[in-house]
Amino acid sequence: MQAHTDQHIIEAMRAGNFSILNKVYKDHAPTIRSWIIKNNGHEEDAQDIFQEAIIALHQKANDHSFVLTCPLGALIFRICRNKWLNQLRKKNKEAEVRNWEEERYKDESSLVPMLEAIEEEQIRQRKLDACFQQLSELCQQLLHLLISGVSSGEAAVQLGMNDANTVYRRKNACVGRWRTLYQAQN
Repeated sequence: MQAHTDQHIIEAMRAGNFSILNKVYKDHAPTIRSWIIKNNGHEEDAQDIFQEAIIALHQKANDHSFVLTCPLGALIFRICRNKWLNQLRKKNKEAEVRNWEEERYKDESSLVPMLEAIEEEQIRQRKLDACFQQLSELCQQLLHLLISGVSSGEAAVQLGMNDANTVYRRKNACVGRWRTLYQAQN
């Protein structure tokens, strides 16, 4: 590939003539500054990115096999653009992590009421179980059968009751007794 006419700037940098950098700054810094500000940046960001690009350019100049094949401004712009986009991605990731952490702590703070509700439900369930154990053997058998889906007629046969109406009356009496025992504990 043939060297671009701006290769003399690279050669000057290789030779240690850094006064050429004044011209590079004057010619290219305003373009970079304008582009970065248009792309969610600030003046300070543009200065930092341009400085990093000059350092990268200096490193390229020190590589004796490097030959500039495009205008120097295009190379500087490409370096700055890549550095700025990487910085924006990094900021985006940091924002995502910050948001994730906020959500995590928000979730943890809502976890306490949920755990308290679970604990209250477990206490209520233990009280209901304790009250159920205080019911007569017939009430416990009847309620177990009905809860497990056995029909009223079948429950009447299994428990030796006259008919389904007797099962309903007995069920209501058992549930009423269970409710009374539970309310007495509170």
